[in-house]
Amino acid sequence: MVSCRAFVAGSGVMGLRTALELLRKNIPVTLRSPRSPLHSSTCSQGAGGIWMPYSCNDSRIDRWSSETLDELLSLQQQQKQNNVMIETITKICLKESHGGPKVEDFISDEYQTKKGPLPQWTLDPRLNFQHLTVEMLGYQNHVFKLRIPSQQAMVDAGYKHAWVFNTPVVDTPKMLMNMLQEIESYEIADIDVETNHEYQSVEEMVEDAKNFNCNSVVNCAGLGARNICSDDAKNMVGARGIILHFDRKNCIRRTMSPEEEYLFQNDASISVGEGLWGSETEPAYVIPRGDILVVGGSFLKDDSTSEISPEERERLLWNANNLAGIDVTKSKPIGEWTGFRPYREAGIRCEVDQVYTGVTSDMKVVHNYGHGGSGWTTYVGAAKEVAQLLST
Repeated sequence: MVSCRAFVAGSGVMGLRTALELLRKNIPVTLRSPRSPLHSSTCSQGAGGIWMPYSCNDSRIDRWSSETLDELLSLQQQQKQNNVMIETITKICLKESHGGPKVEDFISDEYQTKKGPLPQWTLDPRLNFQHLTVEMLGYQNHVFKLRIPSQQAMVDAGYKHAWVFNTPVVDTPKMLMNMLQEIESYEIADIDVETNHEYQSVEEMVEDAKNFNCNSVVNCAGLGARNICSDDAKNMVGARGIILHFDRKNCIRRTMSPEEEYLFQNDASISVGEGLWGSETEPAYVIPRGDILVVGGSFLKDDSTSEISPEERERLLWNANNLAGIDVTKSKPIGEWTGFRPYREAGIRCEVDQVYTGVTSDMKVVHNYGHGGSGWTTYVGAAKEVAQLLST
């Protein structure tokens, strides 16, 4: 049997973790990418880095996200205090209506087989998932003292319920560089992640793979796949996201009453995708990530605007004040970012390309792209899937 030698295109979270998975299985890897993982155009470095399945549709999501959660929690236990890449925070998703199980659901056969109205991932006991009323959230916050809007503010805005769970947040630039450094430690790795060349077809990648004596290609080009895979271009769109960065430690919070200030002590992530404060295309959220607070956002499909408009900036500043209590008249953003999530209308593409992989072919082509807003939630599971596809 001919041993596998893989050519991996792309150095975002998918490309790096896929390359690592193969190297850990002693498979030689040639890794190529037009830009560094930390380049401003790389969606993986700009992302909020929170573990939560979002805007992706694939039957494998639950398995992939669980495998990713396994690794993130394991890495969190192993990380050194002076190099923290992963932090567990409380995540709160505000809801206008209940949307969860009713009394009849608890006694139905369907619910007992774990196919209830809530997503499958909410059943993972490590998340400590709770489906609360806003009043219950308010009671709990006398213990946890999270930096979230007041109970009255949430009720006045029409929010009656909340999903509450504990989840890892990745300091994405640190994690990307950590993965790249591990890849560089392998003698069987050939790396160039600043080629300044973007592939325009699968045939071009296959030709390069042959030149490097590889017999398999893994396409982790993210949004670049819409140029590479002409037959799939209509499925790929950039889902535009906008965020502001605030200094997590030194930003000034707005003036509060003594009771509010007493409850407003610990960072939490809060998101709203419906109602008065947010929508599906303009979600409002705050994510504590490393030394910054990430404030967003948007999910605008096929919007190629590269700058944050004045109207969008005003909305983000409002989110910072409303959700995180930041006094935006005294604390200015320390950074901003506009990025384009690799969203695929037909769902994630993680499969063998049968057009280029046949009985008579000496090259196997596997695609791994289109993870939308869930790249940091699925990346480990997707990498393992690719390794399995290459081995069969």
